[in-house]
Amino acid sequence: MIINNINLNPGHIARHTSRYAGAQGKEAAIIDIAQDILLRDLHEKGVLDNLAFKGGTALRKFYAGRAGRFSLDLDFSIIDLNYNKDEVLLNFINAIEGLRIGPFRYTLTERRGKWSINYEYDKINNITLKTKLDIGSPPWLYPIRRDWIPMPIHKQYGDPPLPKLQTVCLEENIAEKIARLNRLTPARDMYDLVWAATTADVWAYLD
Repeated sequence: MIINNINLNPGHIARHTSRYAGAQGKEAAIIDIAQDILLRDLHEKGVLDNLAFKGGTALRKFYAGRAGRFSLDLDFSIIDLNYNKDEVLLNFINAIEGLRIGPFRYTLTERRGKWSINYEYDKINNITLKTKLDIGSPPWLYPIRRDWIPMPIHKQYGDPPLPKLQTVCLEENIAEKIARLNRLTPARDMYDLVWAATTADVWAYLD
C-alpha cells in the first residue's frame, strides 16, 4: 500500500530539470516525476502485471538515467496473447482516470482512437501537461524485470520504494527504434540509438 508521504517542492523540480532547458525542460521534469509515481501506483494495483514497459521512457528510467533524454510517452506491450488488448486498455484507463497521488492528478483524453494521459501539478495553476499512451502487441522476446536507475529525486517519493517493472528486452527496444528509421527519422530515436551505440556498459545487458 502506498503511503502518501511524497515530498516535492519547486526546488526539487528545478534540480531535476536539465540545465538550460527552460520552461519546456521544467514541464518535462514534472511529467517525468509524475510518471514515476503513477507507475509505482499501477504496479501496486496489479495493472501492469500483463504489460511490458518499452520505448524511450523505459530506456531512460531503467537503463540510461541522466544520460538519457526526457522521453515522455508511455508505451507498453501486452505480454500474453490470451489477454484482449481492449480489456487491458480499459483496465489501464479505469485505474488512472481521476487518480490523485500527492501533488498530482491524472486524467485521460481520447482523440481518433489515440489516448493521452494528462497531468495536473498542484504547484502550477491552469496548466495541464500531456503525453501519449500506447499499448501494443506482445514482444518477440520475453520481457525482463528491471530496477530503476537511481536518481536523487527518487528520495522524495516516500514509501514504498520504486518497484522492479517488467520491461521489453533492451535488444528488442533498440531493434524497434532501428525499424522506425525505415519509415521515419525522428530525432528522439536517433538520440536513443546514439546513446546505445556509444555507451560501453549498455552491452552488458545483452548477454
